[in-house]
Amino acid sequence: MISINRIVLLQIFLVLFLSSFHKVEGGLFFRKRVYVELFNDLGLNVTVHCKSGDGDLGSHFIESPNGFYQFNFKPNLFGTTDYYCNFQWPNNFHWFDIYVFERDHPECTDCYWKIRADGVCRLNYLTKEYDICYPWNSD
Repeated sequence: MISINRIVLLQIFLVLFLSSFHKVEGGLFFRKRVYVELFNDLGLNVTVHCKSGDGDLGSHFIESPNGFYQFNFKPNLFGTTDYYCNFQWPNNFHWFDIYVFERDHPECTDCYWKIRADGVCRLNYLTKEYDICYPWNSD
């Protein structure tokens, strides 16, 4: 009787575990590395400080014009990877969730962003334009 209960519990666990694969391209254990590039489109120098629950990438100075900062990571197994960045330039301080697994996976494995005064815009791979725009987060 006890071994039958263990078998049933094991089957339930396997069904739940395997059913989680549908939301992740390539399965849970084969996540692709994500590359994020932030391009300065402000016309002013900007300091960027990015971090996630797993690590702090520190502050980085992005010059204008044509300056950029890049980083990469592998999303965690649970699909909860989030990175947010603070953006600071004279008389301005803003922040934005630059990578949110639920929003950006799987189409954003190369995430190209432009930093603008009114928010950030991500490269749309269909139009080849930076037309996926978001305002700055508010506290």
